[in-house]
Amino acid sequence: MRSIQLILTSLLLLIFSCNSPQAISTPTTPVLGQLKVGFDIDDTVLFSRDNFLKAPHMSDDPDHLDYGWVNSHDSLYSVIIEPIAELITWFRSKGHEVYFITARPGPNGAFVARHLSRTLGFQIEMNKNLFFSPKRKDPVSGHRFTSKHELISELGLHIFYGDSDTDMVAASVAGVRGVRVVRDARSVDAYSRNYFGDTKAAPLADAPFTEAGYQKFLAGGVGPYGETIYPIYLIVQDSTTTQE
Repeated sequence: MRSIQLILTSLLLLIFSCNSPQAISTPTTPVLGQLKVGFDIDDTVLFSRDNFLKAPHMSDDPDHLDYGWVNSHDSLYSVIIEPIAELITWFRSKGHEVYFITARPGPNGAFVARHLSRTLGFQIEMNKNLFFSPKRKDPVSGHRFTSKHELISELGLHIFYGDSDTDMVAASVAGVRGVRVVRDARSVDAYSRNYFGDTKAAPLADAPFTEAGYQKFLAGGVGPYGETIYPIYLIVQDSTTTQE
C-alpha cells in the first residue's frame, strides 16, 4: 500500500511539473577568463547609412523612421564592417561570448538576425544574442535616453563596442569597459549630431565640439579598436594635453 502511494505521489509531481510554467534557468557558472563582449550594430558592425537614408519616414520628424522597413532591408543596403567582423571572429575563436545590442526598435528584427547570421557565419537569434533596446523618454524632462545599459548589466557584459556617445554613456552607466569604434566619415557627414553636440554645427555652450576637434581626434591615430577620446574628453588647443 505504501509503495502504491509513493507511485501515485510521484505521478502527481510529474504531472504538476509538466504543466507548471517553465522556471527561469539560473546563470551558469562563469568560465574563468571568458569574456562576454557586446557590440552595437549601426556604424559598428554594419555600415547602414544607405539603409537609413532610403528608409520611408513616417512623419515630418527626421528621426521617425519606419524601423520595420529598416530592419528588413539590411541585406540590400547595409554592408558589414570587415575589421569588426574579424574582431568578432577572433573573440569567438578564443571561446568568448558575443552579443549585439541595438537602439533600433524591434519590428521585423528576425531579418536583422538572419542577415547578421549569414554575414558573420554563426547563429544569431533575437532575445538570445541579439537585443533591441530603443531609447526611452523621461516622463519628467521629456528627454530621450539610452536604455542599453540595462541589457549590458543583465547580460553581464565585460566590454561594449559602439560608435556613438550614447554607447559610451550606456557602458559607463553599466560599469563596463566601453570601446569606441570610429565612424565612417560618410556617416559623420550624414549624422553629425551626437549625444554631446553636433560636429557640423556651430559650437554652443552645451555642445562645444567642432569639426576641427573631431578631425584632431581622428588624426590621433585612434582606429576601429581604439578607446573613446572624443567627445567624452574635450580636446584642447594644445594637442599634447587633454582634459575631462
